Amino acid sequence: MVELTSRQRELVRKLCRETTFCTVADLARSVDASARTVRSDLRSVESFMAQHGAALERVPGTGIRLSCASETRAALQAQANRAELHTLNTTEQCAVAELLLLLNPLMTFQRIADTCRVSRQTLVANFEAVEQFFAQANVVCQRDRGKGVRLIGDELGVRRCFLGILSDSALQDIAYPMSRRALEAYLLAARAIVNGVEIFQNGALIDRERLELVTAFSLSRIHMGKALESSRVVPENPLRYSADRHGSLANHQATQLSPDLLPLMQLLDAHFPSETESFFLASVILSQRSGAGDPSDREETSYQDEASTISRDLVDALRELHVIEDEPLRHLIDGLTLHVRAAIWRVRNGNQIHSDTPRQIMVSIPLLYDFTRKQMSIAEERHGISFNESEIAYIAMYLDTIYETSARDSTVLNVLFLCSFGLASSSILMMRLSHVLGECRVHGPMTTADAKSFLAENPIDLIISTSEFSWEKTPVLIVDPLLSQGALEKVKNELAQASYSKMCTHFLRSYAKAEHTMDLPHFIHDLIRRDDIQVGVDCSDWREAIRIAAAPLLKRGVVEQHYVERMICAVEDYGPYMVLTPGTAYVHAGIHDGIKENCLAMCVLSSTIPFGPADEKHIRTIIVLGVRDKEQSDLLKLAPILEREENILLLERDDLEIDDVLHLHG
Repeated sequence: MVELTSRQRELVRKLCRETTFCTVADLARSVDASARTVRSDLRSVESFMAQHGAALERVPGTGIRLSCASETRAALQAQANRAELHTLNTTEQCAVAELLLLLNPLMTFQRIADTCRVSRQTLVANFEAVEQFFAQANVVCQRDRGKGVRLIGDELGVRRCFLGILSDSALQDIAYPMSRRALEAYLLAARAIVNGVEIFQNGALIDRERLELVTAFSLSRIHMGKALESSRVVPENPLRYSADRHGSLANHQATQLSPDLLPLMQLLDAHFPSETESFFLASVILSQRSGAGDPSDREETSYQDEASTISRDLVDALRELHVIEDEPLRHLIDGLTLHVRAAIWRVRNGNQIHSDTPRQIMVSIPLLYDFTRKQMSIAEERHGISFNESEIAYIAMYLDTIYETSARDSTVLNVLFLCSFGLASSSILMMRLSHVLGECRVHGPMTTADAKSFLAENPIDLIISTSEFSWEKTPVLIVDPLLSQGALEKVKNELAQASYSKMCTHFLRSYAKAEHTMDLPHFIHDLIRRDDIQVGVDCSDWREAIRIAAAPLLKRGVVEQHYVERMICAVEDYGPYMVLTPGTAYVHAGIHDGIKENCLAMCVLSSTIPFGPADEKHIRTIIVLGVRDKEQSDLLKLAPILEREENILLLERDDLEIDDVLHLHG
C-alpha cells in the first residue's frame, strides 16, 4: 500500500479536479513546492493511482492529466481526503499545539483541541509537554483567564522553536502545510528574499521551502512588533540544530563565524530592520545545504522570466551575426541567464555592481561591449530596468565568450612559417613553434622564394620568418632562428594580436551585413563634425596623438581633461585592444570620467606610429569616442566604415583632405 504525504495527497486532489493537462509548473504552484520536488512526488502519486485502477497520461510539451473513468476519479479524491484525516499521535498533537501558539498571537484551548481532533480535556492533560518544549527556549505559555494562551519571553527562543519544529523530518507533513496557510501573507516577500539568496550563493538551496517559511515567520514576527532585540547581535551561533526538535533548542557557544556571513548579512539588510534580524537569518541560511548550479527547475519567478527573455534576446541578436548552436554552448548560455537574473535582482534592490574590473572589460572587448550596450537598451525599455555600465560590462563578457566560441572556426589564424634553413632544422623549429601556435592553421615551413607564389593564391593572417621578408598588408614577425624563450613570447603576443584583429574584422563585417538595411550611416559626416576632424598631423608618440585628437572636444567643452588622461591610462593599463580596424585606434574612457555628451573626434597622422605600452601595434588614425548616452554610441556605426580596404588606403594618402574623410562611407 502506497502511503502519501500531505503534499502528494494535494497533488492527487489537484489532478482529480482538473480535466485538462497540467504542467509540472502548474502542479508546483498548487502545492507551493519546487518543480524538482513535484517530479519526485509524481512517482509516488502514479503508484498510488495505479493501485486504484488509474493512470497518468503524459504528453511532451503539453503536460500531465489523470486518465480514468469519472467513478474512479471520484473514488481517488475521496481516498485522498480520507487519508488526510488520520489520527494524530501525542507527539503530533503537541507539535500542532506548539505551531498554533507560534503562528497566532492568542489561542484558546478549545481551538487547539479542535485542530488536533481531540477533546479539550485530552489537550489540557498533554499540555505540560508543550510548556516544557517552550521552556527550554526561555519562552513561557501565559494563560489569560477567559481569553486563551499566548507566548511570552525570549524572541530568539521563539524563532528557534519554530525552526526546531520545521527541522524535525517526522513532523514536516504537518508543520509545512500549517505554516504555509498561516504565513501566506508573508510568503511572497519571503520567496523574493530567498531568490536573492540563491543568486548570491549561485546555487539552489536544497531546503528552500524551510528557509522560505523561516523567513516568512521572521517577517510576521517583525510585523507583530516582535523583532529581535538589537543587543543580541552576534552573541551565539543560532545555526546548530540537531534532527530532534527538542535537542535543537539547546544553547551552543559561538564558533568561528563563516567568512560568507557578513556579505550575506549585507544582502539581507535591505529587507530587515536591524542587524540582529539579518544575522539570525544569515546564520540559518549558512546552515542550509545548497546544490551547485542554476535553481531554474523550480517555479520561475518574475526575475527568472525576465532573465530568460533578456538572455534569449541577446543570444538571438548574436545569432543574426553568426550561427550559434544552443546545445554546445548551453553552459555559457545558462551562465548568461543566471548572471542576468542576478543583475536584475541587484537593480531591483539598489545594489548594482560598482568596481574597476568592468572598465577593463569595456576596453578589452569594445565591440561586444558596444553591441551589448545597444541590445541592453532595448531590454531596459521593454522591462523597465536600468543597468549601469558595470552590469552591462559583465553581460558583455558572456556574449563575447559565446560569440568567440561559436565563431572559432571562422576566425582561426592562417599562419605561414618561412625558414631558409634545411629541412631538418626547419622541422625542429616547427616543433618548437607548435607549442605556441595552438589551433592556428600552419603552412610551411617553406622558403621565401616559394612563399611568394603561395601568398599570391592563399589568404594568410600572419607570417613568421627567420629572415627579413615583407608582403603587402600581411604582418610579418621576424624571429630568432634559435627560437629563444624571448622569441617564443614574442610569437605568443603577436598571435594574440593577430587573433584579436581577425575576430574584430569578422564581427564588424557580420554586423555591417546584418545592419545594412537598417540604420547604419553611409558617411563619416553623419557621425563626426567637420571641426572635430584633423588630418596630416605630425606626431610620433601615441599619448600625444590622443591628446591632439581630443583637443577639439576639449575646446568645445564636451569632455574634460580628466577624460583625456583616463583614455591614455586605459591604453597603458590594458594594452592596444582599441585597435579594432587596421591602422585605427578607437580610444575612450568611462561615462563617469569627465564626459558631458556623446561626441566623436578623428585625427589622421601624417605617418604611421607605434601604439600601445610596448609599441605592439602600428596606427595612423585615432578616433576619440565620447559616450555619455549608452543608447547613442556610434562605435558600431563608424568602425565598419573604417574597416573597408578602400577607405584604409585613402587614409594613408599624403594629400588627404578633411572633405575626403567626411565622404568616406560604408
